[in-house]
Parts: sequence; structure tokens; C-alpha cells
Amino acid sequence: MHWYWIVLIVFGVLALVVIGVAFYLFLFAFGASRKAVEKMFADRQRDPSPLVRMRWDTKDYMDRLPYETLTMTSRDGLKLSARFFPNGGTKKVVVQMHGWHSRPYWDLGKAFDLVYDAGYAVLAVSQRAQGDSEGKYLTYGAKESDDLIDWIRLLLKRYGEELSIAITGVSMGAATVLCATGKNLPEQVKCAVSDCSFTSAREEFRSTMKGKLPIARAVGVPITRLFAGARYSDMSPITAVTRSVTPTLFVHGDKDDFVPYPMMQKLYDACAAQDKDLWTSPGAVHAEAAMTNPEAYAAHVLPWLHDHL
Repeated sequence: MHWYWIVLIVFGVLALVVIGVAFYLFLFAFGASRKAVEKMFADRQRDPSPLVRMRWDTKDYMDRLPYETLTMTSRDGLKLSARFFPNGGTKKVVVQMHGWHSRPYWDLGKAFDLVYDAGYAVLAVSQRAQGDSEGKYLTYGAKESDDLIDWIRLLLKRYGEELSIAITGVSMGAATVLCATGKNLPEQVKCAVSDCSFTSAREEFRSTMKGKLPIARAVGVPITRLFAGARYSDMSPITAVTRSVTPTLFVHGDKDDFVPYPMMQKLYDACAAQDKDLWTSPGAVHAEAAMTNPEAYAAHVLPWLHDHL
């Protein structure tokens, strides 16, 4: 066998390995993984830690409250689901978006309790490819931000143009919110709250993987475009906020090493909205700002909502 055939075979095998690793990473990061997620939540039911029990208490609270199940069809044909919790006839609505491979009660937790108990109606959305919503792939805010805008339009059509709306989210839900603020939002959206958003999907993956497998990550870009129909450039909250005019409060736990805490300052600095603020939840790890410091969370987030809605 000639030496160049050996070289070609070696390079071919290496290429297949890289593509295989890239596709595995794509499925892990973007795939719905419904069975694995359901098993994860089933296992968590036995977790006795206080912050986990707090999340299950929120689920029980949400199940006891009167709510209406809303559905809509996304722009790419998926049936999406959300729960609307009316609250004494108020026209002030807080839309809450959960994060990656999660559920509303799990990521929102105490944030739901505090907002609802403060007198606001709440729309708790099941994001695409998660919970009760259809879909095979998540897109880290690229398509979810369009879904959010369409949920807002549904609220206005169903409950009246006089609604006053805040959009809030945790983790990937916060990224969804920030991506939406870079688009044309209905005038009824008065403010946003971003709790532990990443700056961009690209930076988040680089951070999570400690800079490893750069070639596989690069190959994953066209794979994501092909299968999920999303571009990395559209998964970039830090780009979206440069176009934002929506008053935005940035929240982050200073012990968050999943979405690194310094990303909050970068987002705040990039945000073009004249009305903006930021608050650090001391000692909170990822997506636990409200549950770690509920009183401080209420002292910062509820006045923000009150002042804008």
C-alpha cells in the first residue's frame, strides 16, 4: 500500500472521530433528551436538601393554584405549552422562562412564589423541546426568543392590549429574554429580569468544556445549523442587548461556576438600555439566586417590577 493511502485512511478515521464527537456533543447540548431528563427529575424527588425541597414546594404550590393551560404553534410548527396563573384580575403579568433541560417549577422556584404572592399574574412557559412543549432541539435563545414574543402576542390577544408585561428568565431562559430584548417587542413589555444568563452559547460551551475539543466544537457549528436550524450568531445575548431599549435588571449568584459570574457584568456593560441595574446574590450557585437569598431577591426584584409595571 502506498504511503499516501495510509495518510488518507488515517485522516479519514480522524475526521470520522471528530465528527462523531461533535455530533455527540451536539446531542448532549441541544437534544431534548426527554427520557434522561425525566429520570433526573424522578431521582431528585428523593433528594432531601433544603433548596431541592423548596423547588418541589413550588411545584405543589403551582399545582394548587388556579391556572389555565395555554398552547400555541411556533413559527416552525411546534405545539408549545404554558400555564397562565391569573391573580385577582390584575393586568400586570410576569412571563417566566426556565432554563436548559428543566421545568418551570424547578428553575423558577422561589422566584415564582415571590412574584405571584406580590400580586402579579404569571405566565410560566415550558420552553421548546422541554416539558409539555414539542420539539427535538433546544436553540439557546435563537428560536426561543421568537417563541417568547409570540407568547406575549397571545397574551395581548387573549387578555387585552391593556396588559403591562415583564419578561423574566433563569439561565437559558434568561438568555431567551435578553435575545428577545434585541428584537421588536410589543410596547406592553415594560421591563426584563435576567437571572444568570450566559453571554453567548459559544462562550458558555468554551467555559463549560474548559477550552477542550476546539475542533469538535467548531465542527458542531454546521451540525447545529443543519439539525437544529439555528446559528450560533443568534445564540448571543451579549449581541442582542446592544440593540435593547428594554429596562433590564441583571441578577447572578457570585458562586456560579456553570455560567461564570463575570458574564453578568459583561452583559450589563454591553446593554444599550438607558434604564438598567444589576444585583449579585451572595453565595448563590447557578440558578439559585432566589432560593439562596429569597428576602434579598424580593428586596431587589419586586421593587424593579413595581417601578416598571
